[in-house]
Amino acid sequence: MDPARPNEPEPSDPFNPEDADHAVVETIDIATAGEDCDACVSKLRPVLMKISGVLDVVVDLPDERVTVKFDARKVHAPDLHDAILKSGYKPAPVAD
Repeated sequence: MDPARPNEPEPSDPFNPEDADHAVVETIDIATAGEDCDACVSKLRPVLMKISGVLDVVVDLPDERVTVKFDARKVHAPDLHDAILKSGYKPAPVAD
C-alpha cells in the first residue's frame, strides 16, 4: 500500500477527511521547473483545474511554483504531482 494514497483510511482516525460532511480545503505549494512564460500558465493551470476537487490554481512564474487549493476529500497531493508530470512539466525537488 502506498502511504501517500491510502486505499482505506483508518475509520477511527478523527482527522479522516472521508468522514467530513463538508469540503476539507487545503492549499499546497508545489515547486516546478521549466515554466517561464504565459504559455506555460495556459497549459499547466487547465490540467490541474480539470481534476475533481481542485478549487483554484495559481501559477507563479517568477518563483516557479504552483499553488493549488483543493478539497482533500476528493483529491490527494500526489495526484496533483502526477498531473504536473503528465502535463510535461516537472515538479522541482524544493520550493525556494
